[in-house]
Amino acid sequence: MSTTLSTELLLHRAGTKSYWRGLTYREAVLSLRVHSRHVAARVRGGDEDAYAVQLSWSGTHLVGACSCPHGSEGFFCKHCVAVGLVLLDRGETVPPPDAEDVELKDVLRTLPPEVLRELLYEQAAGDPELRARIMSSR
Repeated sequence: MSTTLSTELLLHRAGTKSYWRGLTYREAVLSLRVHSRHVAARVRGGDEDAYAVQLSWSGTHLVGACSCPHGSEGFFCKHCVAVGLVLLDRGETVPPPDAEDVELKDVLRTLPPEVLRELLYEQAAGDPELRARIMSSR
């Protein structure tokens, strides 16, 4: 699989219901910015709240994150679909992952859990934000 954004990929990631609902949310995309490794957007929800949406690649897997209730449960929601469709409408895409990021993920997959824990502990001991993220994910 490649890192090519398409309507078929959005349908596959979201499922039929969220995909079709996302089609009607293209006009609700309030802002959209393509960064070097991800796309960030704000999308107005049906309740008039604005949700933060981010699209990126994890290897060859399209990842969507949204602050809406459905997205907060880990689902690729209609807001993620809307952002992807607006990107396609504009002739833009989600930036592909850095070759170094892919290589790092490959190496991390091969490390034993105890090595990963020690590396993460060392990093979190000197990074209060990372430490807080770890502590809040219990």
